[in-house]
Amino acid sequence: MSIAHTPYPTNLAAAGDGTTPRAVMVASLLNDLEIAEACGSLGIVVHFGHFSGIEPLQGYQNIIQCINDTLKSWDGQAKLLIENQAGNHGKEGMTLEELVKIRELCRDPEKIGFCLDTCHAFAAGIWNPLHTEEFLQHGEALGYWPHLVAVHLNDSMYAFGLRKDRHAQIGKGCIGDAGLRNLLTAQPFSRMAIALETGKGPDGTHRQEIAAVRKWYEAEVQL
Repeated sequence: MSIAHTPYPTNLAAAGDGTTPRAVMVASLLNDLEIAEACGSLGIVVHFGHFSGIEPLQGYQNIIQCINDTLKSWDGQAKLLIENQAGNHGKEGMTLEELVKIRELCRDPEKIGFCLDTCHAFAAGIWNPLHTEEFLQHGEALGYWPHLVAVHLNDSMYAFGLRKDRHAQIGKGCIGDAGLRNLLTAQPFSRMAIALETGKGPDGTHRQEIAAVRKWYEAEVQL
């Protein structure tokens, strides 16, 4: 399984005019979907959107309109996967409630899924590894987990709730190996597409991190 990622300048909350109009975002997203479809990817990950001075209600409306304009002509299997945000650029997109509600209000929710970034969830203060079960129950109550398609698996350089989006290698940050393992081996994450967004190891690869993550699942099978 593979996933694609939209260019970082993509902003779902962009207005309908200006230097980066909504039409530019829509064209870019459709191009990304076409590439993902050709590659057999599950979907394209896109950040929730940055309001950058836009009044919050208008920002949410812009996101919904951008997604609607993008998906109205899209008939492929690849989905648009909204990623939760850490809060380093603003409060928008930090909560599961926002992601679920945006999907619900769009015209084609069946074409929309989610990508959970573990560092972002930790930084935003919505997932405390000491209380993972509460996080799992909360996502279940909201109906978030059935639409989770992918995970960005990252440890965090900074402590819980500081809203700092700085990734650390698996097990070498403030979340830690045990916290990440407990979340990723929980039932909602079974058969999930997982991507690392961490720095390379001493040998220039992610070999050590991949091996560490595989051991989590090997241990689960043995249990």
